[in-house]
Amino acid sequence: MVSNNTTMAIHVLLESKSIIDILNFITQEVMIYVPLVLVILGFIGFIGNVFTFLQSEFRSNTCCIYLLVGSIVDIINLIVNLFPYFLAAKYGLYFPWYISSSMCKLNAFLTMFIPHLSINFVLMAMIDRFACTCSLTSSVRRLNQLKMIPWMVGILLIFSGLASIYAPVLYDKAFGVPWCMFTYVMTASIFYIVFMGFMQPCLILIFVLLTYRNVRRSRRQVGRTNLVRRNRSRNQFIVMIFTHVLTTAFFSLQWIVMFTYVSITSFNVSSYQQLVIINFFFPLTNNCYYLNNVKSFYLSMLTSQSFRKTFFKGMSRRRTTPLQGLEEFQNKNQVLQIDSRHGTLVMGDQDIGNVLVYFVE
Repeated sequence: MVSNNTTMAIHVLLESKSIIDILNFITQEVMIYVPLVLVILGFIGFIGNVFTFLQSEFRSNTCCIYLLVGSIVDIINLIVNLFPYFLAAKYGLYFPWYISSSMCKLNAFLTMFIPHLSINFVLMAMIDRFACTCSLTSSVRRLNQLKMIPWMVGILLIFSGLASIYAPVLYDKAFGVPWCMFTYVMTASIFYIVFMGFMQPCLILIFVLLTYRNVRRSRRQVGRTNLVRRNRSRNQFIVMIFTHVLTTAFFSLQWIVMFTYVSITSFNVSSYQQLVIINFFFPLTNNCYYLNNVKSFYLSMLTSQSFRKTFFKGMSRRRTTPLQGLEEFQNKNQVLQIDSRHGTLVMGDQDIGNVLVYFVE
């Protein structure tokens, strides 16, 4: 009996050691490349969002404008706050944020301000969809007017600035290491958990429920055909925005739960295994948090038919530029056309070069 228990204990220890070794390997050798992958995917998504939202179908839609501005903030956040982690972990290169106390405080402010502002634009897009589901006589519908966009952007900037102002106060340069540290650990953690963790997801969920209530209410009402069509046009992005805001809330909450756990247990780590597990899940959940800045284009493509249609329509416009002033003739058993306006030779839909060069060859 004792021998069996001893053998079982040895197996458990060996399995535990194997798992710890795997987690250490992933943390040290694999996870350092995750920021680079996220930045690349985020840049591709940023280009896709800019290309699609600037099409004539979307450029005057207030919801799309908020998402477009949010996409710009997303790529800034990935470059300023995430990409330096890859450079530091892979090449030992550090941005000059830590050369002085003032630069460190600026870095702390940007680390809080930019992600907060990014989520605020997603929240504003949700509020915009909520406004379009309100009754026609509601004053909330004024938010759907284009003239309100500069005001709302200004309000979001001020709100994010106020929510992040604690960072330069409670952070300072750490001596001997290239990063900033809390000067008041518990106070800074509480501010971060409240403003960066729970406030925005809670607001998002509130407006999701309010919008859902309005949609359910409008479906019970019987109106004229043109009113139904107009409501469909206004509500075409609701499913897409629902997906955006719910995934944003999920990625924010999973990170803030981990951050809260680490803040509480950071001084009470009881074993090496617990430390390894924390060192694995802390950067993992933090990288997942940055998916908030990557997901926009890809979720829009998956959930919105109008977004996909506009994107592919814009791409087809780029590929099929009509040629005018063509004169057709036959040479070497090939049907060729001359673009008389540009002096180039065309075979089918393909411009194959200058006329004189072709005949010389």
